Amino acid sequence: MENVQIVNQKKTLLKKEVLINNFSFVGLALILILFEILTGGQLLGKRNVMNIFNNFFNIALCALMYSFIMALGELDLSVGATVGFAAAVAALSSQISIWLILPAAIFAGALIGCLNGVMTAYWNVESFIGTLAVSFIFRGLTTYFLNGSVGIPIQMRVFDEDWVKITALVLVAVLAGFLYNRNAFGRRCRAVGASHAAAQQSGIDIKKTRMYAFTLVGIVCGLVGFFTLVRACTASSRTGNAFEFDVLLAVLFGGMPLSGGWPVKFRAALVGSLAMAVLKSGMSLVGIDGLVQQVVQGIILILVVAISFDRKNAGVIK
Repeated sequence: MENVQIVNQKKTLLKKEVLINNFSFVGLALILILFEILTGGQLLGKRNVMNIFNNFFNIALCALMYSFIMALGELDLSVGATVGFAAAVAALSSQISIWLILPAAIFAGALIGCLNGVMTAYWNVESFIGTLAVSFIFRGLTTYFLNGSVGIPIQMRVFDEDWVKITALVLVAVLAGFLYNRNAFGRRCRAVGASHAAAQQSGIDIKKTRMYAFTLVGIVCGLVGFFTLVRACTASSRTGNAFEFDVLLAVLFGGMPLSGGWPVKFRAALVGSLAMAVLKSGMSLVGIDGLVQQVVQGIILILVVAISFDRKNAGVIK
């Protein structure tokens, strides 16, 4: 009787694993089919493909590096505020020289990422609480420094060209993919997420690993802030609003578990980001307003977590 129960439990676990591994691809296919029907074939039309790419670009750019945070079993809820602050610093720097816009944005993002890393790794602040606090702090600073909005020269729109963004996305994807799959850093992140004790015993410097992961996310958020700024040619207190939830939903929809560790797959960042881009574009085409879109995304987030969250292998969300 016990053997039968064990076999049934193994079958149940296997089915759940298969569901989680294929959930992102099935979900992406369903979203594509649903909105292609609802929009009368406009979703994948020539006009809308670039709109999907623009949504995909920002989300994927951040989600690729966010994979390291997820592998650690951590969360970063400050990415939206980091994007907004980086755009604000870049816009203010343009008043000195337009050549300072990109380095200023990346420096500002790296600074916040480094702060998140220090809090999590060295001050032992749980990432969920620490990054949420940082989000409030830098949202407030962005509002204070901008005092409304600050524009940049219109000629900076040259950096919003498709070939520039595609090149940037490819470079970040190659770098992130190499670090995650081919470099010891990616293995260290997954090892720490799987077991802190085992990682420490194997000689991994857990504090430095966390520090580097959060800093990488900060740097790429600075890059997103730069591209967001050159697209709108204006930075405001609303720049990057709710971006953290777009990224979080993308990586979770892609199949990354909240518990972190070895099950976190790099491809999930790309699949989930594409699904989010299609979802946002599809809802806009159908005529769903921003508030209702947030409701839909919230419902999807709950469903994804309910399907993928493994209570046995996860402690309190950090």
